[in-house]
Amino acid sequence: MAKPQKKKQKKRRARLIDPEKEEETRKRIAAIEAKRQKVIDEVHRSLHTRRMDKRAIQNASFEKEERAHQKHLRDIKKTGSEKMMLEIREDLSNVVETGIKCVYTAVIIPEKIKYDGRSILSIKGVRYRLRNNLHMVGWGKEAVTMSSAFERVIGKQLKKGWMVVPRKSIFMMWSFPEAFPKLDSHISYVEAGTDGQPDEKSVEATRRIVNYCKKLKRKDLLIVMLSQGIDDLLCCPREEITLRDKLRVLNRLKTAGATPEEMNTVRNKLSAVRGGDLARFAYPARVITLITSDVSAEPMSQLSGGPCVYDPKDDSALQILAKYRLIERLPQSVRELVEETIPWEMAADKQVTEEKKYRFVHEYVIACNADAMECMSIEAFKLGLFPLKLNSTCFGEVQEFAREYVRLTSLMILAVEGKITRLDMYQEMKESPICPLTDKKVQEIFPAKDKWGLGLCLLLGGRQTVNLCPTPGKGGPNQELALYFSLYWYMRTEQFPILREYTVWFLGGSSYGQDGNTSAAGAFGYKSLGTDVYPEYEKALSVYNEAHVKWWKLNEEKRREHEIQRAYKEMKELEVIKNKYAAIIPNTVLAENNTNLMFLSINDQDELLELKTGNYYTFTNVGDLHVIRIVRFQCNCDGICHGNKETICLDEECPVNLTSDVEERSKIQYCCHMGGKKEEIEN
Repeated sequence: MAKPQKKKQKKRRARLIDPEKEEETRKRIAAIEAKRQKVIDEVHRSLHTRRMDKRAIQNASFEKEERAHQKHLRDIKKTGSEKMMLEIREDLSNVVETGIKCVYTAVIIPEKIKYDGRSILSIKGVRYRLRNNLHMVGWGKEAVTMSSAFERVIGKQLKKGWMVVPRKSIFMMWSFPEAFPKLDSHISYVEAGTDGQPDEKSVEATRRIVNYCKKLKRKDLLIVMLSQGIDDLLCCPREEITLRDKLRVLNRLKTAGATPEEMNTVRNKLSAVRGGDLARFAYPARVITLITSDVSAEPMSQLSGGPCVYDPKDDSALQILAKYRLIERLPQSVRELVEETIPWEMAADKQVTEEKKYRFVHEYVIACNADAMECMSIEAFKLGLFPLKLNSTCFGEVQEFAREYVRLTSLMILAVEGKITRLDMYQEMKESPICPLTDKKVQEIFPAKDKWGLGLCLLLGGRQTVNLCPTPGKGGPNQELALYFSLYWYMRTEQFPILREYTVWFLGGSSYGQDGNTSAAGAFGYKSLGTDVYPEYEKALSVYNEAHVKWWKLNEEKRREHEIQRAYKEMKELEVIKNKYAAIIPNTVLAENNTNLMFLSINDQDELLELKTGNYYTFTNVGDLHVIRIVRFQCNCDGICHGNKETICLDEECPVNLTSDVEERSKIQYCCHMGGKKEEIEN
């Protein structure tokens, strides 16, 4: 049998190596590896940043607990006027913190929005029927807690939600239980915006929301959540232009000195979501807008870009750009867009009423300063003070705030003393730039002795602006306002001596829980707060001058070297102390926007407001809350009750003793409580 022949193995051809292709492949692999490594590095940096942020939050919490413990140990040792000052701080802190708590979205949403568990949703008394038709979108930091609180109310009725929030909001949300969403939440959170400016993530997220809203039907109900300052999040340029073109136009307008209203008009023209466009795309669905506002308790047309507020988008933007001579400097795509003279009309525009509002859109201010003032008035009444709600939407510069608050306070005192009439008060306050009062309001608040109680408590709010120096330090608008108030009130008491018979305190706090770039929520102010620093500085300056003269004389007399060195060292130590006091003089810290340094350096930091409960910030910002406490301690005891000395009030006819119960009468009453002794300043 023949053996099978073995197959001849084919010789493999030698592989031809193309150096150019090999180099191209190598470069492509290297680029892929570099891109992969870049992503890995970014993830590592992000994780490291988040770990550091979490550690910072934990450290801040530990420091807060330690400060509270140390403060408690100091407070239990206080006696006399210092103890009475402590009680005043406690009362005012409770009033402001009550206001902050009641506008916290996790608290106010369940109060103003009700769901019967079946099919009826009630928002501030208005009822809506739910049939598995609820959708939710929103922009802003308040949207974090508003959306999670809203979803806890309505449960499974929510089909889908989209929230565009600032950077680090999701991290903060997962760090605090009160902001924690449901585990089976139907809401998607997207972080966007970079350094207060919109970015491509903002555009992408907003465009996705717009496309989602275009699919809604007549049976659907769309909830839109908005807050202040969301220009970096609520951004979706028209398809004809790019984000870069839009930002360039707005920056040129700002440089030219355009007003915020003018910039909003141009911004709406260039946007595919602002100026009512979101409502246009969502039609025929029913739209409900929920807003947190520091402007008014009523919805405002320009608030938060007005994505659900009708705007004809006519030639107004063109006129504004022509006014500032920017037409020729516009990119061609932008110029063609703004030169559209025919208003953009869609089916939704047929639903516009005579008041220029969409019939299918309902707007509600879900949280504002007015809500906080209601709760603050109740808390003040519990403390025996007579609360007067004045104005929740004050706006202006911080010095104007202080001047007008001091003027109003002095008028209230002069009125209760019978020195002025209602007409006098009305004439003084009717044209106030900060808190104008109508004749009806003056009639309502004009103080009468039979309603005085243990004192008056003026409740105000709003948002004060601060003119920053080129290199501002640490501080906040409420800390500056407290210091300005104390200085102006001191000057007012010099002008009207009768005001010295009253103890007046001010407290300003941020509803956000964070005043400016500091961890404090606000600060206290009273007559001797600012002025007490000057004598301490003068004392330190005098001691330093004496030490300097001593060292100079030793040099002149050519004394022993060790004596000269000892005198020089003593002089330098005193110079450091003198410089520390010089750094916290009110005029200096106000000029440098560094008021926090002064408040940290006096009275064991007691004049800073720190929230007792909750976090170092509250996810809600509806402005600042201000309280002015006016209490009259006038006795027949020894005539020096309102001096700098501590005086026990034993007068049975004193208003304090007459209005106190038996238990309170048994306690020692102090007539007035000036600033406590300033502690030695530490580095």
